[in-house]
Amino acid sequence: MGKIDVAKREARLRTLGLSGKLPEALTERVLEAVRTHPLDERYTLSDGEVRGLVLQVAANGTASFVLHYRTRDGIQHTTGIPSGSLKDVRAYALAELAKVRAGGDPVGEKREARGAAVRAKSGTVRAYLEGPYWLEKLKHRKGRNGAIAKTHMLAAWKDVLDVQLGALTRDAIEKVLGDRKSATKKDGTRKTKDGTLLRHWNPLRAMLDHAVRRGYLAAMPTTGRPEPLRGLHDEPRVRWLGENDSDEEIAKGEGERARFFKALDKIESDEPGGGDFLRCTARIAINTGMRRGELLRLRDDMIKRNPDRLELTAAITKSNKARKVFLNPDALAALKRWLEVRKTLKVQSIRGELFPGEGEPEKVAERWEDRITQREFPRLCEQAGVTGLVFHHLRHYPDRRIIPHRHTACASPPSVRGFWRMLDAG
Repeated sequence: MGKIDVAKREARLRTLGLSGKLPEALTERVLEAVRTHPLDERYTLSDGEVRGLVLQVAANGTASFVLHYRTRDGIQHTTGIPSGSLKDVRAYALAELAKVRAGGDPVGEKREARGAAVRAKSGTVRAYLEGPYWLEKLKHRKGRNGAIAKTHMLAAWKDVLDVQLGALTRDAIEKVLGDRKSATKKDGTRKTKDGTLLRHWNPLRAMLDHAVRRGYLAAMPTTGRPEPLRGLHDEPRVRWLGENDSDEEIAKGEGERARFFKALDKIESDEPGGGDFLRCTARIAINTGMRRGELLRLRDDMIKRNPDRLELTAAITKSNKARKVFLNPDALAALKRWLEVRKTLKVQSIRGELFPGEGEPEKVAERWEDRITQREFPRLCEQAGVTGLVFHHLRHYPDRRIIPHRHTACASPPSVRGFWRMLDAG
C-alpha cells in the first residue's frame, strides 16, 4: 500500500482516452474507459478516495476491485470486493477497513467461515469417510484397495458412523473395540484376534489424523492406543501348504500336500474354463509366488520366451514396480494348458487378457477372482480336507527348488527362508 505514482496514473488515464483535467479518484467515466479500451496488458488503478482500494484490470479489459489492508499485527492481506456501483464498492471497502481498525481481519474471517462450512458439510463419521477421506485418500489407492478399505471401515465402525465427527470420543472408540475384544465363540475362544482388532483401529486412526490435518477436526479424540488394544501384538501368521506334513507322510504320498494336489487334478467346475482355471492359477501361484491380483490381470503380451517368463507391468503389481517372473516346467505347462482351454471359451481374449470376459477389465478380473475366493478354492480345500488355507497362502509354498531363476518372486515360509543362502554356501 505505497503512495500513488501520480505521473504513471495520469499517463495510464491518457492511454485510456481521457482528456482535459483528469480526476484524482476513480469515476464512472474512468470505469467506462477501462471497459471500452482494452490495452492487452494487466494493470491496476488506485481509487484515490478510499485508501487501499484498487481496480485490477485484465488484458481483455475485464476489471474487479480488491482492497489491500494491514492488520494490527502488521500482516498485509488482500480481499476481493463484490461487484456493484462505484458508490457501493467504496461503502463495502470502508466497512471492511472499519473492521480492521477495530482489530478484525476480513480475510481471516472468510477463511474461518469457509472452514466451518466444510466442517459442517463433513457431518458424521460416515459422511467424512465417504466424502473428503474417500475423495482425497482412499479413492487414489491402487486398484480396488481403496474401495475395499472403505468397506472394511464401514463394517468395523458401524456403531459410530452416525456420530458427528467432532463429537466422536475416546470412550465411544474404546467401547467398540472393547465389545469386539470381549465377544467369544461357543467354545469360549475370542471371536476377534489381536491382529484383527489392530487392523480395525489403524485405518480409523489414519482417517482421524487426516481430519485434523485438513481442519475438519480440532484434535484427535484419543492419543496413543485405546485401552482395549494395550499390550496386543499383531504377530504375523505365515501359512503354507503342507506345513504340518511329516517326513513319513511325504514319503508315503499322504498328508496335506498330497491331498491338495490330488483334489486339484480332479476338481471340475460348471463355469468358463471348468476346473482348468483353478488348476492354472493355483499351479502358477505355487511355482512363482505371484499374487492373485497379478495373476488375474495378466495379458498375452506379458508372456515371454527364452527364457520362459512373465514380465509384469507396474500397473498390476502391489509394489507399483515392474518385475520379471520366471516359469519352471510345472508353471509353464499349466499356462500352456490354459491357453488351449481359452480357445474354447465363448468370449475370446479381445483385449489380450489371459483370463478374458466382457466389460471393463477390472470388472472382468473381479468375476474371475470371485471364483477363487468364494467358490472354487474353498470347495477344493474342503474336498482335500485342508483347513485354514486361502489362495494367498500358495505363494508361500516352500518346495520351489526347481525354479530355474532365483529372481522369481518367492515369499517362502520361515523354515525355507534361508534356502538360497544355503544353496550359495554349497
